[in-house]
Amino acid sequence: MNKKIKNVIGLTALILMALSAFMPFIISSRVVNSQSPQLNPAASYSFPWASSYPTFGVTTGSGPIVPNNWNVFGVGERSDDIPYEFIFETLGIADFMTGQVYPWLATNWTFTDNNTNFIVYLRHGVYFYYNGTLPNGTQGQILWPFSAKDVVATYQDYFKVYGNPFNVTVTEVNPYEVIFHFGKPNVQYALYDLLEQFIVPWEQYANLTNPAVAVIPIPVGTGPYYLAKATETQATFYRNPYYWIPGRPFISTFTYYVGISNAQAYGLLAKGIAQWGGTGSTGSTPFSQLFTYANPQYYHGMASIGNGSGGQPSFLWINFARLNYWPWNETWFRYALSLALNRTQISLGSQFGIPTGAPPTPADFLPSPMEEIWLNSTIIQEAHQVDQYNLTEAIQILESHGLKIINGKLSFPNGTPLPTYTMINYQGFSDTYATTQLIAEDLAQIGLQINVVSETPSQMFGPALDGGQYDLIYWITNAYSPYYVWESAFIPPLIPGTDQPNVTALETIGVYVYSDFGRWIPPKEFIDLWIQAGDTTNVTLLKQIYNKMAAILIKDLPAIPVVFDAYPRYEYEEQYYIGFSTPQYFYTWNVEPWIGGNLLMLMNLAPRPPGMSNAQVVAYTKAAWQDLLAFIYGKANTATPPSLLAMLQPSTSTVTQTSTSTSTVTTTSTSTVTTTSVSTSVTTTTSMSTTSVTSTVSTSSGLSTGVIAGIIVVIIVIIAVVAYVVVRRR
Repeated sequence: MNKKIKNVIGLTALILMALSAFMPFIISSRVVNSQSPQLNPAASYSFPWASSYPTFGVTTGSGPIVPNNWNVFGVGERSDDIPYEFIFETLGIADFMTGQVYPWLATNWTFTDNNTNFIVYLRHGVYFYYNGTLPNGTQGQILWPFSAKDVVATYQDYFKVYGNPFNVTVTEVNPYEVIFHFGKPNVQYALYDLLEQFIVPWEQYANLTNPAVAVIPIPVGTGPYYLAKATETQATFYRNPYYWIPGRPFISTFTYYVGISNAQAYGLLAKGIAQWGGTGSTGSTPFSQLFTYANPQYYHGMASIGNGSGGQPSFLWINFARLNYWPWNETWFRYALSLALNRTQISLGSQFGIPTGAPPTPADFLPSPMEEIWLNSTIIQEAHQVDQYNLTEAIQILESHGLKIINGKLSFPNGTPLPTYTMINYQGFSDTYATTQLIAEDLAQIGLQINVVSETPSQMFGPALDGGQYDLIYWITNAYSPYYVWESAFIPPLIPGTDQPNVTALETIGVYVYSDFGRWIPPKEFIDLWIQAGDTTNVTLLKQIYNKMAAILIKDLPAIPVVFDAYPRYEYEEQYYIGFSTPQYFYTWNVEPWIGGNLLMLMNLAPRPPGMSNAQVVAYTKAAWQDLLAFIYGKANTATPPSLLAMLQPSTSTVTQTSTSTSTVTTTSTSTVTTTSVSTSVTTTTSMSTTSVTSTVSTSSGLSTGVIAGIIVVIIVIIAVVAYVVVRRR
């Protein structure tokens, strides 16, 4: 064979070898091209003046971490569990007290077809990320693109674990649009259950037979942080370098500390080990004695907000399945019990010694921010008349109906004392347990004999509260909207397929119920109104419905309103870190580490530049919040413009510049964004420093693998033809 032919053949072989070697890279780069992972600018932020600051620490009263199983659907896990809140994200984030829903992994949503279809449009450019020890024991990173496939897998598991009361099916329309179809519409369920659920990757969660017992060895989420290491008592988090909000978060690493007790958590705060906490009261001990004494200029605590509004609705449940006799089944008797409670003293004795820390719960059972949004002034005024302390009137009401106080004991008209009743709580919850004791002391003033018993949490939240094995219990209910407050507290389980309460379940001690813990059987009108509230997006109609429901509660008084369990129970320091929601600029209620949606605040936290004044802190916080809103609502292409970064530079001058971006906050929208594409999965192996890293990338492609392969084949054919021609000419 002559030399020229050998050269041609050799060249051809080299080209083929090169194509073979680079073919995976070519395919990978083409596939990733249409939605490549973008390195977040925050990954390169450097605040050298903060190098001496303590590592950001977070603490709250919580149970131990389970370091080897990160299944968000696991038994005992809830959507507000720490440390899941920093790793996983939801489609939307609802403000805890007002119910305002902010778009997050979803950019938009709308209801159609008489609210039976809930269409959700997903955010582009989001990735699930993890960097650390993989299940096979090697070190590596994972990058999986977020798409409708993940949403479908998430809710298939969700319905398996939590049930599907509205017969919802979820369908992928395209990689960035899903439809939740309701067999029976419920707008509130869509906004505050579905949108609030952590979204998980299909690679880990698809096709699980029983998601509640599955073992998920590593957490792969879309959140701003990924887990670096964890033990039962603490976890370390690093900033996600591919996080989808440009320029956020500002804090690169933090440690979460499990506070087994309130005292332990306050110790971490007082020592400066933790800079952010969500720890309950230790009774009447004020913040100044708990931790702020250590650095009163910068250490702060909040129980509700400065004017005393807000808080989680908390009240005394009466177990109607046990106390289903006269006088407990009379409204006037429950009203007398309400008048006998000295709520000012209860607040002083149970909530940080601050009267405004636990404002009285009205008979509509709603916190002030929510009450003012939905109820008219007349209903609000009537609701607050019930929480007035008047011991004399309480005794007069009892005596006018034949009851007597004999030898300090409340007695039936025939002189027989009412029996001793048991009121339960858990001594480890020092704030609610203190409230329970104070309620018992007040009711003793009208002759009721109350025995306060401390139960373990497993007993209190299982056989007792759910199974009805108690007489009286003081506890809290959830928020977001009147619909959810009243559902949790007063809507009984319904007979499937009907609007009728399951009376048999309510009246049978030992049968678990997960709402209406007082086992009250409400008027049918109340249930009908609640169902109507779930079927509408009309705000005017909702207000009319809620006012009617509140009027029924005020009239029937199915529970005794006491005081709000202070919310937020919230601690923070501003010596080294800023951006917190504070009385000076209170922009979100989602401030406790264990509350779902605390990312609304966490995204604004940053190291405090030397020389920054308190006025500059407020200016920065306002700008950071407004810039974040502008981005999540699609009004800006970054959440961190140069003007905001400039505010985080050391300065001794007054900063007056604030963000000019604005945002209109809405809970629903009718605009539609439709994107179609084809998903392709490839696996590539790369290296980072000296560590072998396996990166799994699954992304949309504008040019299919088949087309690319066809191009390569054409190139090979051309080379072969050239070689043949050369030989012929020779």
